[in-house]
Amino acid sequence: MGQWRVSADIPATVHGPAAARRVVDAVMRGWRLEPISPDAQLVASELVSNAIQHAPGGDSVELELLRHADSLRISLADGSALKPIVAALDHSRRRGRGMRIVEALASRWGADHRPGGKRVWVDLPLPRLPDVTHPGRPTGGL
Repeated sequence: MGQWRVSADIPATVHGPAAARRVVDAVMRGWRLEPISPDAQLVASELVSNAIQHAPGGDSVELELLRHADSLRISLADGSALKPIVAALDHSRRRGRGMRIVEALASRWGADHRPGGKRVWVDLPLPRLPDVTHPGRPTGGL
């Protein structure tokens, strides 16, 4: 299987995280990846929230979903060169756990410099899905 790619501009507003979740949900259904949709939606929402909070200034951010044979890459490009960090856990704060959640869900993640900012990317492993090439046909041996 080759790569499948979807890119969407997400508003850099308080409505951005919800818009990102809707996009991811629709793509996961289209790609038949419903089992990882909740995790993928959470990652996308956290990336958008972080960009809005820590990289203000742009009207939108670019969300990209890239499906490989064994993983889903979720990335977000914004206009800040500041790379995200996993903050020390502080139970007295109501916020600041987003990248900890992302790190826990990801098989790996990082951030790359790009002209005008950065792209934060997160790889999620794909679950083993049943062979849907021939529905109804057993996939086991005789």
